[in-house]
Amino acid sequence: MTNAKSFIYKKLYKIAVKLKPMAVRLFSFETRQKIKKGLLKTAFPIHKNGTSENNKGALTGVNLVGYSRAEMGIGESCRIAAKSLNAVEIPFGIINFTGTNSASMNDNTWVHKEMAEPEYNLNLFHINAEQMIEIYAHYGNSIFKDRYNIGFWHWELPDFPDDWKESFNLVDEIWAPSTFVVDSIAMKSPVPVVKIPHSIEVSITDVRDRTYFNLPEQPFLFLSMYDLKSYQARKNPQASIKAFQLAFQPDDNAVGLVIKVNSAQQDSKELNELHELIGNYKNIYLIDRTLSRNDTNSLISVTDSYVSLHRSEGFGLGLAEAMYLGKPVIGTNWSSNVDFMDFNNSCLVDYRLVQLDHDHGPYKSYQYWADPDVEHASQYMRKLCDDKNFYKEISSKGEEHIKKNYSPQAIGELIKKRLEYISLWKFGG
Repeated sequence: MTNAKSFIYKKLYKIAVKLKPMAVRLFSFETRQKIKKGLLKTAFPIHKNGTSENNKGALTGVNLVGYSRAEMGIGESCRIAAKSLNAVEIPFGIINFTGTNSASMNDNTWVHKEMAEPEYNLNLFHINAEQMIEIYAHYGNSIFKDRYNIGFWHWELPDFPDDWKESFNLVDEIWAPSTFVVDSIAMKSPVPVVKIPHSIEVSITDVRDRTYFNLPEQPFLFLSMYDLKSYQARKNPQASIKAFQLAFQPDDNAVGLVIKVNSAQQDSKELNELHELIGNYKNIYLIDRTLSRNDTNSLISVTDSYVSLHRSEGFGLGLAEAMYLGKPVIGTNWSSNVDFMDFNNSCLVDYRLVQLDHDHGPYKSYQYWADPDVEHASQYMRKLCDDKNFYKEISSKGEEHIKKNYSPQAIGELIKKRLEYISLWKFGG
């Protein structure tokens, strides 16, 4: 491709970024992604270069690159990495990346660690595979050159997309948060793929009660929580609603279900679908506004049990955070969450594997995911409400498991061990 053609496509890409608010109204997600992918690949072709050489002038430590202020899962992933690095005193700084992400960018937890330029000899990109080319488009080769580059990638289905294989050229190795994700990526990866789970620690600075969320004070409350940017079809809140409706009557004031939706737009198809399904159930409460991290943690703490009848998970943060807070969790017995959930510490729901009915964004119709058994889930809901001993046993074992095995210190030590193994430096030695 000529330099002139590349220059034209770079200009077109920059114009497309500026016009994104208009494009969102005019084009479907799939169409926008095709346009973006075509412009990026043509304007910024990736050329393999020697990325594994140590940068002699750089400090020993980690440049953590990601959506560190974004109030969504991928942003929380970056902030969790910062907490794990900090727990074991690995030197690091954060490069806050926004790219074309339209999420709210108001989480300033780690703003004191932000830096304008990379200072260290290792890059840890908390950017999923399909977004790596945006980093390349924004920074060029300068951020990759002469540094060891690690991509922390999530993916939620068994087959890793061929469309994203070009991103392997930008990294020396990949970290992923679960066995399920590692297996999916490793099948197609030319570089090492290592499991580094998310650490779990839930902090509440400003305590909230149920009235703060307009929730009744007395009932036993289940909570199901998800972000629309993660696709409602995959998160599958409908199954939680159906299971609750099987277990309880619409006028049962002793129990309730809270559905928390992030990134919701009023009168959207997804929200209308939930309202229609909820119907006359006055004991199902829909919270469709974005909450701060503190308030999200508080919402988990003031409810009694967490439910995620997902079709597939790249980790299952909500489940793990609820377990940390001593809440018994009900979750589909498939994909990443089974790394930390078992029948002793959780309520694992039966499922059958089904092929996708059609494409859902990046989740293509040839793939398969879980269809959870809502009747089985409803039985768990009743049991948690009726059997206090069962409730206490599940909640205590779940809390113990998460706090012992997924603390920032424990995961930080895993990170340190991996970095020592690849001989970038030795800590404490």
